[in-house]
Amino acid sequence: MSPLRIGRRGSGLAPRQPGWVRHRLRDAHPSLVVEQVIIETHGDKVPDQHFGPAWPEGAFVGALEQALLEQRIDVAVHSYKDLPTAPTGGLEIAAIPLREAPHDVLLTRVAERLEDLPAGARIGTNSPRRAAQIRRLRAVEIGPIRGNVPTRIAKLEREGLDGVILAAAGLNRLGIAYPRRIDLSPERFVPAPAQGALAVQVRAGSEASVLMAAIDDPPTRRAVTAERSLLREIGAGCHAPVGALATVRADGVS
Repeated sequence: MSPLRIGRRGSGLAPRQPGWVRHRLRDAHPSLVVEQVIIETHGDKVPDQHFGPAWPEGAFVGALEQALLEQRIDVAVHSYKDLPTAPTGGLEIAAIPLREAPHDVLLTRVAERLEDLPAGARIGTNSPRRAAQIRRLRAVEIGPIRGNVPTRIAKLEREGLDGVILAAAGLNRLGIAYPRRIDLSPERFVPAPAQGALAVQVRAGSEASVLMAAIDDPPTRRAVTAERSLLREIGAGCHAPVGALATVRADGVS
């Protein structure tokens, strides 16, 4: 069997996510040979561009999808929340593995609790959803901030911010234990649809599609499908200021 080529972005969490998928695939298919191929995306090329009208849909995933369609790779691993809600023709999500923690966290320079943030504290985030929700909870100022997780943590100290808001999943996957971490309850601070979930994308009907079934987690698939259905129904994109978190129960999804 030819090596299975997994495409990944060249920055941020990109090495960890495909690496996790590769290990799970090797557990399920011990004889499988897996290679990683780095694909540079728009989001990697312009690390200082902030989300806004000029930000292209699929900026973190478009180049990977094109590489799949051109058969330069066999599998693409995405943070599911970065995928546009409209499916790409010729491609399918063959697996949605077990989800990491979906909630957000606030890392701070001094405060140990959300209530300890001083009035007018400067909080770094480039997400309209996170900005709106933290302002609802505390009287703070927002400082736009982009970059991978270590870069944003460095900016917390270097740029005099009082805190930065990040996804718990990213910190957990990178093994970062920051000393002043405030976990934000999803009930008060609703995460982005599909946050914490990975999407393993392949060409529709390909041999790789069959292999991916071994790492699919049905409860995670049901939850994130419901969350992204909300985005699709209201006509919002993957970076819209919308929060959703579904709970899977025996009698359905809520």
